[in-house]
Amino acid sequence: MKKTYTGVRGTSDFSPREAAFLNHIVQTARNIFKIFGYEEIILPVLEEEGVFSRGVGETSDIVEKQMFKIARRSEEASSDIVLRPEGTAQVVRYYLENSLHKQSDFYKFCYIGPMFRGERPQKGRLRQFHHIGAEAIGSDSPYIDAEMINLAMRILGGVGVSQKELKINSLGCAQDKQKFSKDLKEKLTERKNELCPDCLRRLEKNPLRVLDCKEESCKRVVASLKLGTAHLCDSCKKQFNEVCRILTDLGISYIHEPYLVRGLDYYTNTVFEIISKGIGSCDAIGAGGRYNALINDLGGPAIPALGFALGIERVMLALSSPQASEKLDVFIANLGEAATAAGFKLLEEMRNEKIPADMDYCSKSLKAQLRYAQRLGVRFVAIIGEEELKEGVVVLKDMGASTQVKVKKEEFIVELKKQAQH
Repeated sequence: MKKTYTGVRGTSDFSPREAAFLNHIVQTARNIFKIFGYEEIILPVLEEEGVFSRGVGETSDIVEKQMFKIARRSEEASSDIVLRPEGTAQVVRYYLENSLHKQSDFYKFCYIGPMFRGERPQKGRLRQFHHIGAEAIGSDSPYIDAEMINLAMRILGGVGVSQKELKINSLGCAQDKQKFSKDLKEKLTERKNELCPDCLRRLEKNPLRVLDCKEESCKRVVASLKLGTAHLCDSCKKQFNEVCRILTDLGISYIHEPYLVRGLDYYTNTVFEIISKGIGSCDAIGAGGRYNALINDLGGPAIPALGFALGIERVMLALSSPQASEKLDVFIANLGEAATAAGFKLLEEMRNEKIPADMDYCSKSLKAQLRYAQRLGVRFVAIIGEEELKEGVVVLKDMGASTQVKVKKEEFIVELKKQAQH
């Protein structure tokens, strides 16, 4: 017996209906990116491991547990090759490799594509998933922080996600973050017997990572700490308050969440997360923040930057009901070889006019072809048989109105367009 194959665990196929849904989300995002002045870049899915181990952080779950590695086969690469787990560090690599900081002091980029993480598959958490992301490089203005959040919320609203909640926080500058980490370690050490094994390790390497733990016992410990903004310097506190004020002016509601750190080590200052309840335990559909030290950490000058990413599969879960795939306008039902040839010629004429159309290639009966057209959801069926060929006409059937009319074949497209307007 021949072996049959199934998809790799943690990946998903997209049916035509789901693919159309995904493309609708992507196109909506592209339209909004254009309005906000973000230019799309397309980057490879393969990167050197160092881009992420240095950029995302050695102690992050992505680097420690989740990267798919492809061992290097030559001395060309300075480190192993990996499938990209996220987009920000990769965009910074592109920015520095092309010396863009020497050409302009400010850039807005966007990207759309697959990401890969070796996670335990569950609802809303896949090994191959898709991100819509944006990065703004070169400004430390609170207005660009607010714009980035506004942009993410606009895209989600544009595709129809009405149930969403914005959480924001500030980690402060590098010095604030270091102070926060030290204070947090002291508080957590007193409660370390209540922490999970992963958090005991994080406590030594990077205490802030404990705040992002999903284990209930660790979440209870963190919630009891009553964290605030005491770790922020005056400048960072002022910056965060200004971001909050601008969001209020934009009419964007938010919740200040002092436990929000995100799972990537490069974040500083503003961090945010957008959640949609009802899609499972992995309820974040988008997140982002500032990474003012990342460009310097990856070998460039000290340049401020920030960005976000939306998980397309999670957005689809939040919308729950995929839209129908793009429907054909016309289906040609043909009866006999001569009618098939005539139908194929008419099909080409319609496609040249940019009219979505298709025809029967399986020599089905007229009844079967009409059933198939109904299943496709087309509005019009063009019927061509022996009688129609003799008369030089095509029967144009309106499936919705259940009416039909004979049209001279040379006038068919004009009549079709006329009926389509009604």
